[in-house]
Amino acid sequence: MFTLRALIVLLMASVLLTLQSCSGTSALPIATASAIGPSQWVVAWGASSQNALASTQNTGGSEQSFRFLVYPTIGGTQERVHFSNYFGTTPVTIGAARLSVASNGDSSASVDAAHDAGLTFNGSKSVTLQANQEVDSDPVQISYLHGQWLAVSVYLKGTFSPLTQHDAGFSNSYSSAMNVGDVTADTSGNSFTGTNTEWLLVSAVEAYGPYQGTVAFFGSSSVDGHNSNLGSSNSYPVSQTAVPGQITNRPSDLLAQSLLEAGYNFGVVNAAFSGDTAGEDANSRAGIVTAGVDRFNHDVLQLPGIVAVVIYIGGIDIRGGCLPATTVEGSISNIIAQAAAAKVRVILATLPPAEYCTTGQPVPTTASPYDGDLNPGPENPGSTQRRAFNDWVRTTAATLPGVVAIADFDKVLAYPAHPDFMIPNLNSGDNFHPDGPGYVVQNSAIPLNAVAGR
Repeated sequence: MFTLRALIVLLMASVLLTLQSCSGTSALPIATASAIGPSQWVVAWGASSQNALASTQNTGGSEQSFRFLVYPTIGGTQERVHFSNYFGTTPVTIGAARLSVASNGDSSASVDAAHDAGLTFNGSKSVTLQANQEVDSDPVQISYLHGQWLAVSVYLKGTFSPLTQHDAGFSNSYSSAMNVGDVTADTSGNSFTGTNTEWLLVSAVEAYGPYQGTVAFFGSSSVDGHNSNLGSSNSYPVSQTAVPGQITNRPSDLLAQSLLEAGYNFGVVNAAFSGDTAGEDANSRAGIVTAGVDRFNHDVLQLPGIVAVVIYIGGIDIRGGCLPATTVEGSISNIIAQAAAAKVRVILATLPPAEYCTTGQPVPTTASPYDGDLNPGPENPGSTQRRAFNDWVRTTAATLPGVVAIADFDKVLAYPAHPDFMIPNLNSGDNFHPDGPGYVVQNSAIPLNAVAGR
């Protein structure tokens, strides 16, 4: 006699095998029965909102449609989309919106007409978001596999100011010309004549099902995947170059892949963006970047199904603010305490090489690419503080309530010959970020059993 749990597993396996045979997409094996959780909403894809600053790709406009391409971290059969006017200062009206399976990843604006559904909001096709307001769409049922891209199409009615955004960096999304109106139902994508690398207004796609929960990856540009589209064919000090199609090496994507391959069933969120600091003491760009201690509750603890967070932040405080390790430790302790109070387990990361204090101190140059390194010295004081911070992470912080494990990124990325630098072929060339394979190595230091609560 089948138990209900076993029946669920068989039904999900049958659905996914059918989808795989129809789509031709190579899917990961379905999670085992031990990885089936209670039916709940989790975040299949998410990217923390940064700001609503005007730019060449976020100008505001009128009567325009957008098609945003996102790469979900789990497969699903029932979804809703989270729209955010969190940083907006004026109302914005969504006149129509759709969720679809993208036809060609992010290489074109076309979508699969057989896996396409209009979104509603409390039964209405349209909704107006006031300044600082966020909203979830009503659920729709679209079946997709991990490895398939999704498209969120949005028609913005009337005029609108620059929108709440997240810089996608090197992932493509699409827009229509201004005043074209509602072309969200154009499955061919021909109406979307413009491209951009911003996710505007859309901040999450959430899935409902027997998942184990949501995991957040919290930090700044090295969590957001800066330079993760670069290869490792060169060795520092020669910079790496982009690899066409390498667009899923972001840390959140890599962690999701590892969890799925290990038989777990979590959604993973990119709760990071470039330039973010752990504490307010280093936040010299007030109104542009929200410090980690201030955004952690909104960007992590309010996520549906949140059960764990990987915290990897503080490098910008040391590098840009030239702050002492003790100041960063105070900010991280605050963030950990917030997570512990919410019963969210914490995996805390060490800071890999790169944290140079940039105010008149020895730093790498073209002529002397290893200036500021411990060997031969003198060491840049930012790196000295990074070492002190990492010692604190491995000892004191590891015992704080809520911390269940350490992810020692420093240990796996440091170059033994020059320990303030990353391994040469894993260094993207800017001395602050790994390349794509470097992010893969970094990911190997995350203890999956601790993430999963095992």
